[in-house]
Amino acid sequence: MTTETVAHAERFDHWAHEMSRVFGGLDSRPASHGPFHGKASSDALGRLHLASIDAGPLTVRRTDRLAARHEEDHYKVALQVAGTCVVEQDGVSGELAPGDIAICDTSRPYTFTYGTDFRTVLMMLPRPMLAVRPEAMRALTARRIGTDGGVGAVMGTFLRSLSAQSRACSDVAALSLMDGAVSLVTALVSEELAGSAPTAPQEAMMLRIRTYIENRLAHPDLAPDSIAEAHGISRRYLFKLFAAEDLTVAAWIRTRRLERCARDLASPASAEQPISMIAARWGLLDCRHFSRVFKAAYGETPRDYRRRALAGAAARL
Repeated sequence: MTTETVAHAERFDHWAHEMSRVFGGLDSRPASHGPFHGKASSDALGRLHLASIDAGPLTVRRTDRLAARHEEDHYKVALQVAGTCVVEQDGVSGELAPGDIAICDTSRPYTFTYGTDFRTVLMMLPRPMLAVRPEAMRALTARRIGTDGGVGAVMGTFLRSLSAQSRACSDVAALSLMDGAVSLVTALVSEELAGSAPTAPQEAMMLRIRTYIENRLAHPDLAPDSIAEAHGISRRYLFKLFAAEDLTVAAWIRTRRLERCARDLASPASAEQPISMIAARWGLLDCRHFSRVFKAAYGETPRDYRRRALAGAAARL
């Protein structure tokens, strides 16, 4: 999307409308009196949304009203490529220079203020995909994350490359890149939280447990007893940790396994693999049980889901 083909007097209104449509509810205001210019490209990477934006000075806000209108909440990962930006959320602000990263939670109001011409890369990641409690993320949102070392350096390079090459990637590669992107954001958040103010013991334990589960979804014997034993805690305490988030251990494992199965069912690379093989790959060995829980979660059988997803992928080619 570009404003070059729009009359000067209508450029900003056109831009604001398109940005709100793409990002699910934003209030944009110009930050200068001159003619506005903007150019943006966006693409889907599995369940992630990636965008590269090059525009003039402006302020972008997500208000309480706009946040409440959208059902699915995301983490907005922003890489500042050129120009500067001030990010604000929950009374915290971070000043971003080229190369810096910030993360915001779209379930709550936030503001991005670009005082000059700028270029940025944005990645929208559904909140449930990140194995970190939203309460723990509050210690990190809107804070500047540098990319001169550690995971930040890897994340910065990855986002730049991804924004430039995502359209050239096949649907099969996009799903693997999605997993890589989520893993990198998880590693970045874990590193930043470990280096910031002391994390509550329960939050630190939950992060370790969720990461442990994520890395062992393919193991059929993954269960509360083995998870508790691996972390030196009792089964009762494990249940208590998950109950604090209105979850059960079994439900969390099942949800993450079903998401991996849905990803593989939608992938042309797995089109010739039996559904039972895909389910078994993610630790679900009982085919009838898998079909029941998948339909309960996605509203259709694994076979129908695969047929529809592959037909959509073929139509995009």
